Parts: sequence; structure tokens; C-alpha cells
Amino acid sequence: MFGFSRLTTALALSLACLPSAAFACGGFFCNLQQPVDQAAERILYIAGKNQITAHIQIKYDGPSQAFSWVLPLQKLPSIVLSSDSVFTALDQVTAPRFTLNIDNSDPNCQIDSCKYAMANGEGDTGTSGQGGPGSVQVLLQEAIGPYDAVVIQGDTGSNVVQWLNKNSYGQPPGAAKLLDLYAQQKFVFLALKLQPNKSSKDLLPVAVTLAEPSPCLPLRLTAIAAKADMPVVAWVLGDSRAIPKNFLHVELNEATIDWFSGGGNYQTVVSKAVDLASGHAFTTEFAGPTAKLPIQFAESTWDATKLAGDTDPSKFLADAFAQNLPRTRQMQFLIQTYIPKPDAFKDKTDAEFYNCVQSTCGPSSYACDATCAAIKAAVAQQPFDSKAFSAAIQAGIIDPLFLVQKAYDSSSYLTRLYTLVSPEEMTKDPTFAFNPDLPTVSNNHVATLKPVCGGSSGAKTVATQGTITYADGSKVSLSIPSDFSSCGGLYVGPGGFGAASDATTGKGAVVSAGGLPAKRVQVMEESGKPIDIDLSHADQADALLNNAQVGKTTLDAAAIARLQATPAAANTGFCQANRSSTQSLPGLLLLAAAGLLIVRRRQSQV
Repeated sequence: MFGFSRLTTALALSLACLPSAAFACGGFFCNLQQPVDQAAERILYIAGKNQITAHIQIKYDGPSQAFSWVLPLQKLPSIVLSSDSVFTALDQVTAPRFTLNIDNSDPNCQIDSCKYAMANGEGDTGTSGQGGPGSVQVLLQEAIGPYDAVVIQGDTGSNVVQWLNKNSYGQPPGAAKLLDLYAQQKFVFLALKLQPNKSSKDLLPVAVTLAEPSPCLPLRLTAIAAKADMPVVAWVLGDSRAIPKNFLHVELNEATIDWFSGGGNYQTVVSKAVDLASGHAFTTEFAGPTAKLPIQFAESTWDATKLAGDTDPSKFLADAFAQNLPRTRQMQFLIQTYIPKPDAFKDKTDAEFYNCVQSTCGPSSYACDATCAAIKAAVAQQPFDSKAFSAAIQAGIIDPLFLVQKAYDSSSYLTRLYTLVSPEEMTKDPTFAFNPDLPTVSNNHVATLKPVCGGSSGAKTVATQGTITYADGSKVSLSIPSDFSSCGGLYVGPGGFGAASDATTGKGAVVSAGGLPAKRVQVMEESGKPIDIDLSHADQADALLNNAQVGKTTLDAAAIARLQATPAAANTGFCQANRSSTQSLPGLLLLAAAGLLIVRRRQSQV
């Protein structure tokens, strides 16, 4: 098994960037070129030959001294820092987008004016045997970037938790029982905590590699502090399309998407579709050959060794910026480490301080004011190890990104899987496998709106109703929002579900006229087509998948026949419920009346 787990509440962190008017904006502490995803757990799995590497974005909400992070693994891993820009690059090309085209073929039936807006969307860490009977063994201990890292193994969850708490890797009540599930299977535990002089703003992604044939996500441990409907995004690089092996798969019903807001209810639709699939399901947001989706994680011109001779901090930063090195929190962490703020300027923001350090203050640039001149003078008096700084950039940023680039270029296929899961549903750890027979999945969704007007023929009318035609040819008639117009399409881009309003968080209401949020609920094997099952049997299918093993077929012909059988009370067909507004609502009501509509399994935030 392989995966990640946090014992703390999730929240993405970022450095504020408020450029001062006194100097140019464009340094590493201004206009970070990455969206901040405050809603999702994000992880990239790279499948190699009998080896899995996972790049994990760590998120935390709480005091720095209380931060701890635990990852159960079957074998001793290797650990290095990763980069935020890995997830930025992946999001930019795989995030779901919804474009609504307008059919303006009737000049007398139009949509009113351009009103819409685009939705963008310290302890004794070296001693074993601290746990009493059944000792805890320390297998690995090292400093990695801002973290103190340790890998331990214990006989019981209680022993492991006792050791972690004693050594300042604090665990909440209830952790011992969950950790015991892994300890009894002889798992090892990677634990991270922030070093004493570091704060939560210094959190960085990590990359963990170990000898395992397939990815796994240990969600059971995450249940200890997870919020309801916690989103999980998993990218998988391999030779073919990745599938959930022991979870169900859902295809979304696009008629329930709010196309007028560019997918402003996307998370709600996924959440309710997963609920219909027994609360244990993923949807595939993207799947396709890497050859048709070039992603640049690293640039060939990057070479930090060229910076080693820049003994002046200002020149070092200017030359690093000229190389277009990633403007990420990781680079900011290194800058703060090797060019610390003198005590006299602790009140200055990072943007004010470091943009001043970087500025040349020459005739062709911005003139230094008195404060900026004082900052530059104070920094010049500090020790500055340009060789160590350049080595840290090369080893911690450039080399890992080149490795990701190499892995991506040598992989055949990229899959993006998404789900929302609540603590009460974290009863098993999702595992992933591969199926070379499955089709590609585009993240670009397109539908067409045709305005519908009443009144006399030939009279110019502003439409208040319209018919949306979806990619599968189905149609739904809907009211057109008063603030929507025919100026163009709408889309939700990378990071588009992180803003304040419902229209961009993805938490708007399901379009009820479209029918059920799930178009299909499926079981996926490692060959052949997906197995569509009847909605009423989702719980049974989920239970059967508890026994799924990578490399083995899960369902026999008899089990498939049982899962596909349609109860007489639901003969209107759950798969037909999304075809039109006239068919879907009666179908939905009949399912509910028959007691076949699965009760919502999580506390919704909607």
C-alpha cells in the first residue's frame, strides 16, 4: 500500500504578496505564478518498475508547534523535497472546464447583453523502545528542508503513538486505534514535524519513493480530523489509464451541471454522485496519452551552479530570476533561509524586504529610498553563502523537477481521479490499478444553448428560456439566468473552485431538471470495458470491492448479473433519468418512493 494521511485539518497556505510602490514588482515574493487550491488533497503517483513515487502536497491549519504529519508505508521509503510547481503544472492542463456555446442562428431570439463574468475560475528522536512492551524501532532519521523526519516501526498503535507524542510528533486522541490497523500489518510510519525555527508558512511538498507495484491512499487514518466532503485529487502516471480498484467509479451526468456559471456546482454534483455510489467512488476527470499533452515541469536553461559565484545577494536573486526559476513557496523558503531578515526589519513584509534586496537601484531601474538603501546595506553586512544557496536550489528544486520531467516524458499515460470523502466514509484505503482497454477522457466539456422565444414569428425577443444540448445528444430545457448573455462561453479553469462565491467554489446546487448526478455507476477491472451496475446495488458492489486485489479479477459472471439486475419498482431506469427533464424527475421520484435512492452518507457543506 502507498498513500498519505494527515492528522490535522487541511488548509492551503501561501505567502502574501503585496508589492511596494517603491520598486519593481516581479521578484520571488511577488505575483506567484500558481493558483492556490484551498479545498483539495493533491498527490501525484509515478508508477515505475516495481516502484511507486508519490509527490504529496502537505496542508495544515493550526499552530506551527502542533504540526505533525504521519504516512503509513509497507516498506522503508526514501524521502526528498518536491515542488509546488508540480501540482500547478498538472492543474493547468487537467482541471475540468465547462464551456457553453450559444446558438444564435435565430436573429429574432437572442440573449440580453454582455453581463456575465468569467469564472476562473524536540524530543529524544534517536531512541528506540520508548513504547513499553513491544518496542518502537527508529529506522531512519534526517532533516529534510523545513522538516525533521523520522521513520519508525512499532508492534502496536499505542506504542507508536506514545513514541510520537514523547518526541513532539503530537497525535490526537483516537490515533492509536487507527494506527494499530497498520502496525498489526508490520507497516512503518514516516512522521514529519517542523523544525523549531520554522513556521507553518514553511510547509513544502515531499516526494516519497518505495518498492511497491501499485498506488494506495490510506484514508482510514485521515478520518481522525478530516472535514465533511474532503476533496481528493490523485494524478497517476503509468503505461495506461488508472482505475480505482476497490472503489466504484462514477460518470457524471452533465445535465446536472450548472453550465451558466461554468460548472459552479461541480463539487456538489460530484459529491451527490459519489453518495449514490455508496460513498466510495472516484470520477475520472482526465485520462490520455502524455505524448498528446506536453507539460513543462523544468526548463533546460536552469542551472543553479551558475549562481555560486554571485557573492552579492542582490545579484544572486537577479540572476536567479533571469533564469525563470519557479516562483514557489519552496524558493521563498530558501531565500528566507540564506538571506534572513535582520532584526531591524522584522516589521517589513516579505514583499517589501526581498523585492528591495533584489532591486538594482541603478539609473535604469527604480531609485532606492532611504529604507530600501538601509535594507540593502544591512543585508550586505550579513554572511552570505552563495555556494550553499545555489546547491540547495539545484538539489531541492531543479533536480526534483527534472526528475518529474523525465518521469513524465517516459510515461505513456496520465490519469486524474477525483472524489469527495467524509470521515464516516473513510473505512477503507483506495487502491489504484491500470486498464489499457479504457478510452481517453477529456477535461474539456462543451454544451450548446439555444435560446427559445415565444410570441409572434419575426418579432425580436429577448429569451428567458433555452434548451441545452449535451455531448451525448440529450437535451434539457431551462430558464436562462438574467445575468447571462451570448457574449461567449464560460469555463472553470485551474484553481477555479477556490474563490469565495458559490459560482466558483463548485458548491452551487445541482440542476434538478437534469435528473440524477450520476450518469453511470461502474465497477472497473484491469481489462475490458467498465461494468455498469444498477443503482440499487451500489452497496453490494462496494462490499464486493472490499476484497479486490491488484492483478486479480474481482467480479465473476454471476456477481455481475446480480449487480446489473434492475428491480421491478425501478424499471423506469436510473440510466434514463438524465435524458430529459420530462423523464428524469418522475424517474427520480419513483426511485425515492421505492426506497432505492441511497440516503446521503455524509454531512454536506452545501
